[in-house]
Amino acid sequence: MRTISKLLCPTLIAVLTLSGCSLGSKKPAEKTNEPIKIGLSFPLTGEGSSFGISLLGGAELAAKEINDSGGVNGREIKLVPEDDQCLAAPGATAFNKLVHIDKVTAIVGSMCSTAAASGTPIAQEAGVPVLLTIASNPTLTKGRDYIFSVSPMDDFQGKFIAEYLYNQLGKRKVAMLYILNDWGQGLRDVFVGRFQELGGEVVYEAGVMPDANDLKTEITKIKNTQAEMLYTPLFPNVASVAIQQIKELGLNIPIIGSESFSDDIVVKSPYAEGIIFTQPKTNNPEDFQNKIRQTTGKEPTFVSPYSYDAVKMLAQVIGKVGTDRKAIRDELAKTRYDESVALPVIEFNEEGELKTAEFDIKLIKAGQIVDYQP
Repeated sequence: MRTISKLLCPTLIAVLTLSGCSLGSKKPAEKTNEPIKIGLSFPLTGEGSSFGISLLGGAELAAKEINDSGGVNGREIKLVPEDDQCLAAPGATAFNKLVHIDKVTAIVGSMCSTAAASGTPIAQEAGVPVLLTIASNPTLTKGRDYIFSVSPMDDFQGKFIAEYLYNQLGKRKVAMLYILNDWGQGLRDVFVGRFQELGGEVVYEAGVMPDANDLKTEITKIKNTQAEMLYTPLFPNVASVAIQQIKELGLNIPIIGSESFSDDIVVKSPYAEGIIFTQPKTNNPEDFQNKIRQTTGKEPTFVSPYSYDAVKMLAQVIGKVGTDRKAIRDELAKTRYDESVALPVIEFNEEGELKTAEFDIKLIKAGQIVDYQP
């Protein structure tokens, strides 16, 4: 039998080769002349679009640098952007198209937890790796081994704000107005839990719709409490309405906002003077920002380095393991990415979150964002 096998094996190999099969491999070799498609899901219109467009600029700069240097194993990176509008239904539509029609290798985005909450299950089920940029609800990565986040999640930020207000600012009674979506709810849950755990009291809280334009009832109720500070994780448009009506109704307590307060609609508002807000500690060098402006024509914000890092990190991983999605997922889970612009290092824990995170406190002063010195 051993002799017969030796005689038959070359013939069998020849037949299998002619029929398009190969021994020892279940997949054909990659076509090296085809571009590697990376999907992008950002809000390019509607609420949050200023951040979404700046994320697009970061991703475009990364792709251009990769392609100008020869691509990934000789293949170009092709970005496939979709507009998720920071909303649930468009988020699902964007991910469905990227996964099932465009058949992308991986996805970068979204920046909005609501869009990501409807989109990431689609990618998870299809086995498409996702690098979230600044979508930060902690449930987005939990139990989903194909979903990772290159920026801090709300369980970091909510805890940080609670501890900062209680320990650094000495506040014991706090009111809260938060956006009624996955992002706002995630921050609310972590913040309230931690603040109460420390011994503080949340004397009033209310969730408001993303398109709210009248918060007078909520503000009046806060005036009738003993709140020492107001925490307001709101989207930019709602935040601009809130700070105006707070001033008009004479609610004279300090306000602390979220990273969305870095939008010009808030920063340039005459009602924003003296407001502080938190944002992930992000390295965003001036020369990097200038590259985005010169290369893409888009205006960078503090979020731009995250999309840049995500595309570059994916390119590095694909260069090492190829375009097999599971291989990419497995490599991402164990990669320590030391070439990040935004952060000292990107490295994920078992839940797909960053292992460590830091935050800055910023101050709005004379229509500019400056570091806050209490």
